Amino acid sequence: MSNQSNACLEEMQDNTALVNAHGNDEEEIPELPDVVDIDYHDVDNSVEDEALKSGTVRFTNKDTFKGFFSPDMKKRVGTCHKNQKFNSLGTTGTWTSGLLDGMAVIENAYGGYEETYFKRGVKHGYSRKFGPQPKKKGNLWQVALYKNGKMHGHFWRGCLGGGYITGVSEDNEITGDNIAYIFPNLKDGILGKFEKGKFLSGIEVELSNIEIHNGMAIGSFASIPKASNLRQDKSTSYRIALDPLTPDSHEHARVEVRQSNTPDSGEGLFAKTEFKEGDLVSILNGVRVSPSISDEWSDYKVNFNTELDLDVPEDMRRLDQYCATLAHKANHSFTPNTRWGRLDHPRFGMVVTIIAIKTIQVGEELTVNYKYPVTIAPQWYKDCHKLFYKDNFVHKIY
Repeated sequence: MSNQSNACLEEMQDNTALVNAHGNDEEEIPELPDVVDIDYHDVDNSVEDEALKSGTVRFTNKDTFKGFFSPDMKKRVGTCHKNQKFNSLGTTGTWTSGLLDGMAVIENAYGGYEETYFKRGVKHGYSRKFGPQPKKKGNLWQVALYKNGKMHGHFWRGCLGGGYITGVSEDNEITGDNIAYIFPNLKDGILGKFEKGKFLSGIEVELSNIEIHNGMAIGSFASIPKASNLRQDKSTSYRIALDPLTPDSHEHARVEVRQSNTPDSGEGLFAKTEFKEGDLVSILNGVRVSPSISDEWSDYKVNFNTELDLDVPEDMRRLDQYCATLAHKANHSFTPNTRWGRLDHPRFGMVVTIIAIKTIQVGEELTVNYKYPVTIAPQWYKDCHKLFYKDNFVHKIY
């Protein structure tokens, strides 16, 4: 993909214009809750309508509103906090006849927010959702156009690890035969059939061009040499893959396996392209098991979260047995050039990744800190730990 196309996609991430759509559907005006009490006071903002009062209003349904309001509460401009048991998330906007109308900002439970246009109480116009880290790449979670409360036309939806699903929605669902997943490098992709946001089947592609239409980025895709036809292949507790010898062609173009530079380490993983800090390097898939200290030790087991470990079974550790992903070939180092990450992969589901923590040159061996707890680690790891820290006490568990 050209640098210009990449810049267009980054422009959409930062500056998607929110435009109100036009519609004529009539909605039933809801019955407003009764007011419990009103505390009249000044608020930070101002409005042109001088007939509106300002203050804080509490309703019988335990919602609270702070801002400007008419005596009958049908017209309000400010922030409404819904009655919730644990979190009181706010919606900031304008209510006309008790219905949201125009631009609104809605807080979410993850610390982010959504900017959406409403018409008579339903989403109607462009919408974009953000995560809780505004300065972090990938904080844009979704861009979509709504008409009368349903997604309409092109959309982008962020995934764990920095990838995006994009295409044209069908009947308010991420369902269709021409939907794409784009990896975090905003270049590699998989194009094919999705149902309710889940990949079913498709082919590996590259994002070849991006054009911005009315603030929405629309991608074009090109096939790649020796691209594989893929199907959803999420591992289970007893099977690592349905197609263990069908490689992730994008990953195999980035890394390769050969004899490690570290003595007595067998095979290692090496860079076939240059990586910069933050780049996705390789993917680690495995059978899905619950974390337990009573299980037999495995050097290939990696923790995903408190509920999930991924492990490469003993009969799947050679490349002639399993080569769909390759990160399990990366050796340990206390001075690594990558770190652990996580990715919601369209083909494999939730997987562990290794991410570059500095510039990595072509031909350089890729290493990662395994971060084993020393008390239960295998002897080779304890020996490496002792040698690296030279018998000095350190405030580390790995």
